[in-house]
Amino acid sequence: MNLLIVEVKRNELLFATFRRKRGVLSFVEATRHHLGHEDSFSRLVEEFVPADREERRVILAIPAGQIGMRELELPLSDRRKVRELLPLELKGETAVDADELVFDALTLDGGKVLAVWAKRHAVENLIGVMTETGMEPEMVTASLFSWQHLIPAEAASGTVAVTDGEALAVYNNGKPLYFRALAAGDPDAEVAKTLAALEIGKGIVVDRVFSHGGHSQKDAVSAEHAGEKVSSFPPLPLDGKFLETFAANADAARDLAGTYAIARDVTAGDPVNLRSGALAYTAGQAKALKKLRLSMFLAAGFVILLFAEVGLRYYLAKKDVDSLNNSIKAIYREVFPTRKKPVDEVAELRAEIKRLNSGKTTSNVLAVLKKVAEAKGDDVFGVYEAEIDGNQVRLKGDARSIQAVNDFKLRAADVLSDAEVGEIKSRTDGSVTFVLRGTVKEGEK
Repeated sequence: MNLLIVEVKRNELLFATFRRKRGVLSFVEATRHHLGHEDSFSRLVEEFVPADREERRVILAIPAGQIGMRELELPLSDRRKVRELLPLELKGETAVDADELVFDALTLDGGKVLAVWAKRHAVENLIGVMTETGMEPEMVTASLFSWQHLIPAEAASGTVAVTDGEALAVYNNGKPLYFRALAAGDPDAEVAKTLAALEIGKGIVVDRVFSHGGHSQKDAVSAEHAGEKVSSFPPLPLDGKFLETFAANADAARDLAGTYAIARDVTAGDPVNLRSGALAYTAGQAKALKKLRLSMFLAAGFVILLFAEVGLRYYLAKKDVDSLNNSIKAIYREVFPTRKKPVDEVAELRAEIKRLNSGKTTSNVLAVLKKVAEAKGDDVFGVYEAEIDGNQVRLKGDARSIQAVNDFKLRAADVLSDAEVGEIKSRTDGSVTFVLRGTVKEGEK
């Protein structure tokens, strides 16, 4: 994701592009243009064509001179709530009616709140110009509120001031303490007067002052020969992520320090943003809504497929259960053909099996049948039907002759008592069919 910082200064316009990839910020390109007459901003924005075609976030930074500021003591710490309260708190306290202003707030060291505002009409015009060129800014801020990212590690403790010749920001142990837009003229004199007033009025003594933007330390000698005014304050020291972002190019780093600070503040925190209320950024919401709509469609499709799968599983399971029930009913009709329509086939079959496995049916049926088979001999061709009800046995079979049947009866006496032969029928080939009944002896059970 690329960040395009458009910084409007008193006499110039900066376009700086940074790339944020995997949490690392790197400088891509920048252009600087002189701002002359009133229409030069719109003309320069229209002429600006970014080299990259990647998706980017656009941030607009307006001059510090267009920002109004006032320190307040409020019992709230939530910036959103403070922003909503500021129009009422400052009603009648500003040169312009509060309804014509856009507000934000910044918490200062010591618990005070810095109210920040700008004229709605001026901000709206700048947003309109950029929107017409396809570069609608997502945020509107001012670079001085992000300069805490410029403080070098060697000056992290103590009271430090940072200036670009148009504004001054003071930090105490890295926390914002005081902000002021400088009047046009000699910036060094304005800084000196501001620091003196700060010491007299608030008792704040600034230990060190650093300058950035304009001329870098490298250009100071050539600038003096050219007759240009060079800041008497030391240039901003460069270290850490600040210098790495510009690939160790110190001149570019100092020259574009303000845009770098904004890019860092946007990616790492919650910068001052004057796009609120009626000027709130809605294009991002539209993009997010579009992405959310796609996600909703995908989610709905997933839910439909899920219900379809569940329905299909239910249908197949029901089909298997119905098939099993039909099989049970068919088995029940075969086992009990004379019974009326049952209430619960499975329960009745289970009860019958349980009944058969108890009482007299506990006899060793297989052992009885084995001994009967051993007793039939060769003259009995086979027993093709055997019915055992309790201890009563009924056998149907084929034999060579009536004598063979009688012999079988005698041999079966070892297994069956009271054996009787009945229903003997002769066949044309001389063989007979017979029925043998008897009672299983007690010892054979």
